[in-house]
Amino acid sequence: MTNELEEYIIGQLLYYEQTRALLPRIKPVWFETKLYQRVIDFMMDRYIQNEPIDYVCLVGKFERTEIQHLVKIGQAVYSMPNLSQYLPKLEHRYLQKNFVQQISSIDVTLDLKEMLTFTQTLIDNTKFTTINDPLSIHKVVASAVDTITESIKRGDKITGKQTGWQSLDRVLGGWNHGDLVVMAARPGQGKTALALSLMYEFGKLGGKGLFISLEMSSEQLAKRYLSLICDLPNWKIRNATLRENEVIYMCDSVNNSVVEFFVDDDPNSSINQIKSKAKIHKAKHGLELLIIDYIQLIKGTKQNREQEIAEISRNLKLLAKELQITVIVLAQLSRKCEERADKRPMLSDIRESGSIEQDADVVMFPFRPDYYSKERNESEDAELIIAKNRHGECFTIETTFIGSRTMYQERI
Repeated sequence: MTNELEEYIIGQLLYYEQTRALLPRIKPVWFETKLYQRVIDFMMDRYIQNEPIDYVCLVGKFERTEIQHLVKIGQAVYSMPNLSQYLPKLEHRYLQKNFVQQISSIDVTLDLKEMLTFTQTLIDNTKFTTINDPLSIHKVVASAVDTITESIKRGDKITGKQTGWQSLDRVLGGWNHGDLVVMAARPGQGKTALALSLMYEFGKLGGKGLFISLEMSSEQLAKRYLSLICDLPNWKIRNATLRENEVIYMCDSVNNSVVEFFVDDDPNSSINQIKSKAKIHKAKHGLELLIIDYIQLIKGTKQNREQEIAEISRNLKLLAKELQITVIVLAQLSRKCEERADKRPMLSDIRESGSIEQDADVVMFPFRPDYYSKERNESEDAELIIAKNRHGECFTIETTFIGSRTMYQERI
């Protein structure tokens, strides 16, 4: 059956000119027969250069016996062009064989996390490409209309999940499935504080979230979170100087809290590990919002740092799209903004900004003007600058930064 399937596909490509439009979707490695791999390579080159493909052009590139064989299988084609029905079978066979070989070679001395990451990477690479045909615009629009009308029936006013902030819901339409949101700022502006605040607000609405912290430990995040939900000064929690009544209040607040999300503080996470964690977490607990702190600490596979960041941002965008979740990734800004009189950040201030800015659906900058003044207040006016928004207008949201609780609140 192996040779029959391969021969039939090669025969159709040689016999029917209209089948060659599928050549860009065919990979030579799908074929076990070396001759057919060479034939696909040759035909692809001719197709790209818009040159004719026939038996005459094979002369000089293949041996006489090989050409005779190709003529024979071309003449043996017994049906109308139907290559699209057979290519998935060929790809499926290759992917299955490759997966079995790879999984059989797994290093059993690896720890469980590494084995899971390795296995998830194999699964990610085992995806069909031949069956991803374009959809008719009529079908796409009809599906969108169904989604909109269902939302109207439910009384929803936004397209995505509620963020917990009215202003974000209005500007972004909520946290949208498939979106990559980049939250960038200089150190001290409160990126993590804002991310934790948004995760908390989302959790209050029943949203399912995962917070991956590559910078802070889970204990550090927990102390910040306690300050946020208990309305207690962060320094008192950190220094263990709470009074007895404050300890009782803190314990009661924790015990009565209905907000739940998950925290992962593994500092050595690569982009493949993060993808694996997100997929496993969604299968086990459900997942709608993933926050990663922060992108410059994620490890990629490229040698060049700019290429590595491009690889990471692209993979995060694809992850959001594949899992139908919102991914918020924090990012560091360069010092350029601090060299300007107006220190409000711009898109060009993002380190390695080209790929990050390109892949992001939304870019937002938390900004505390008072951070650069000599006087610091317990509660200060701050801004959340929406610098890029694929869903609509760019906008500045008025917020309040509460330093003692390391949290952001919107000003309504």
